[in-house]
Amino acid sequence: MIIKKNRVTMWKSNILLIKVLSVVIICINSINAKENIYFGSEALTLAVASEKTMVENYKLLLLEQADEVSTFHKVNDNSALIRKDTNTINVEYFEIGKGGNQLIKLVKYDVNVTANAKITRFRNNQYQVVISEIDRENYTEINGELEYLSEGSSCITLRITLPFNGNKWQWHSGLEKSDLMRLDSVYEDAVQISTVLPPDGAFNGQTLADGGYGDPVGQGSMSFYPLCAVSIDNNGEGLGIDMSLPIVYRLSAEINKGLIAEFDVATSPLTEKFPNRAFFKLSHFNFNSNWGMRAALKQYYAIYPEAFKKRVTTEGVWLPFTALRSIPNWEDFGFAFHETAWNNSDEMDGKSLPNILSDKGTGVLSFQYTEPWDIQLPILTKDIPYNTLISDKMIPSEHQQYLKNSAIEDKNGLWQTRRLETPWFTSGWAVSITTNCDPDLEGVNRYQYVKQDEITPAVNMNVDGIYFDSMEWNWHHDLNYRQEHFKYTDYPLSFSKNVARPAIWNFTSEFEFMKKIADEMHSQGKLVMGNGHGWNPFAAANLDLFGAELSWYSTGDHNTEALDFKRAISFQKPIVFLLNEGLNDKAFTDFPFKGYEIYFEKLLAYGFFPSFFSVNASSDPYWKDAEKIENGRPFFKKYIPIIKQIAGAGWEPITEAVCNVESVRIERFGEVGKLFFTVRNNGNKDVQCIVSLDLEELNIVGKFSAIEMVGAQQIKVDKNKLKLAIPANRTQVIQIF
Repeated sequence: MIIKKNRVTMWKSNILLIKVLSVVIICINSINAKENIYFGSEALTLAVASEKTMVENYKLLLLEQADEVSTFHKVNDNSALIRKDTNTINVEYFEIGKGGNQLIKLVKYDVNVTANAKITRFRNNQYQVVISEIDRENYTEINGELEYLSEGSSCITLRITLPFNGNKWQWHSGLEKSDLMRLDSVYEDAVQISTVLPPDGAFNGQTLADGGYGDPVGQGSMSFYPLCAVSIDNNGEGLGIDMSLPIVYRLSAEINKGLIAEFDVATSPLTEKFPNRAFFKLSHFNFNSNWGMRAALKQYYAIYPEAFKKRVTTEGVWLPFTALRSIPNWEDFGFAFHETAWNNSDEMDGKSLPNILSDKGTGVLSFQYTEPWDIQLPILTKDIPYNTLISDKMIPSEHQQYLKNSAIEDKNGLWQTRRLETPWFTSGWAVSITTNCDPDLEGVNRYQYVKQDEITPAVNMNVDGIYFDSMEWNWHHDLNYRQEHFKYTDYPLSFSKNVARPAIWNFTSEFEFMKKIADEMHSQGKLVMGNGHGWNPFAAANLDLFGAELSWYSTGDHNTEALDFKRAISFQKPIVFLLNEGLNDKAFTDFPFKGYEIYFEKLLAYGFFPSFFSVNASSDPYWKDAEKIENGRPFFKKYIPIIKQIAGAGWEPITEAVCNVESVRIERFGEVGKLFFTVRNNGNKDVQCIVSLDLEELNIVGKFSAIEMVGAQQIKVDKNKLKLAIPANRTQVIQIF
């Protein structure tokens, strides 16, 4: 073992002490006593029934007293110098709810190295973290396990740092943005996460705070990209999470500290599948810094191919609920995905037939609707006492048993019960009871009810897929403090910093449901679709296509940052949209219906598919309004075939094309032979611009031609350059052949 020079004297003097203590141990062992032994100013409470315990704790003490160890080492009887590595991972943590916010460093305890892996143990008297670094040739897999060594439970933020040094640091954010990093600043892309506040109130508590509404999940923020990308002296360094393991996390970077991953986790002896433990998975990789996040994404997709596997072969427009054959000349609209239910019907050859059966042979895939995350029960009045609300008198008999087993509990042991305004119920109001839909829950549970009542009947009709609604609406950030549920969870517990008690982050239970159904569907060659996809990356690992509902009057769900993220998290999987609020705006009802052009071209730039539903997501749907259908028909016929072509070619993160005008955005689809570029002017002024292609990287040999597909016009090509005129807020599609 090699310790820095200023610790050599301490090491030599302590050798004598450990020998003396060993004699003491032998004497104490002979009388089977247990005593407190004091070593200098350090009190070591030792159960000296074994000599090993004393030695292990003494090793910890020496490591805690030492400065940074400059080499890898093994602290055991066969201690040996293995190899030098200045980029040793650092492990630190914050304890939640124990006073202060002190960052505590876990010292390196021992290291074992094999041909392609390194296992490092960090520990003190409270926590142990074991980190495995595995060389996968094009990346390093980093797996970690945290163990709480004391009695009871714990809540901590675990920080893992990969140290780097360099002079010029650049943080890559989204698909296009990069920031030159400054000293003493932490860079991260994160969203605030907390238990969702119900706008119409709740029943579990006199105030919303009583019911835990608004409580932060973990520390209250989470990264949304599953990776971070930093250029250090023009070398690309990336750190990514494994999306198959849902966990509250943050990825960040700080100059001369390195890449940082934080996990808000809790441990409990009640998690029977991993008692007193939590765990995480990361990957570290390099990328071409010239392309920033785009190059990092390309590497990330290669590391986790299963999470980004494209199973959909038919792409197109999302049709919510309305019977397909009730729409005159429905073929004009490019439908591909029909959200429906096994007991919804269509008319075919003068006979009523379930939509799932009626859709067969049309090229439109049917998806069975389900929303298992809660149960909504209509109520006639908004003011009902909590105890009355959850009683058997109020809850229909078919829901009573699974709710008793599956309802989650807030921090006070009450069911999470929101008051909802629900236009889909005649009463207009409902109570929403959040459920734990983990398939493993003992007894009759929510998963079994949904499977039997909704999914199995549809599968028996040979439905093409299952549709999960409202993935990121009210319930995904609820915290479940019901301890009897802990034994069934497959994923680490979390906490709220306001409460400092272990809880199940409810999204992990939702993830378990989605994964179970997705695995079953995929084994049968079927698909899964999710609606309400916002800023959570984990669901993407299970889904085959993503849906989102938009408002014409707010841009937060369809601005550049949001659309960039949706494109990045899906890779080449389809993304489909419904416009709800605003579909009755004059932009869509008055000639020349400019809203269609604006809406369709905004999504065209990303290869996304536009559609419509209902202003209140329930009544007066677009696809039952003959006038709206006819107003929109020409635009669907114009744009959807183009979107189908480029989406089918497949989005590529690295464009290999640049433009000389900053407001112009380029996305690439496909490879040579089937190559397209969307070129969008996000500015408010018309522009003349030049797009330059990297012909070598695109494998374009010799002369080539280009056409603009929306306007069906030939583009003049000068060597590798295309000269374009693009109006403000408009999109063009260039095909190269």
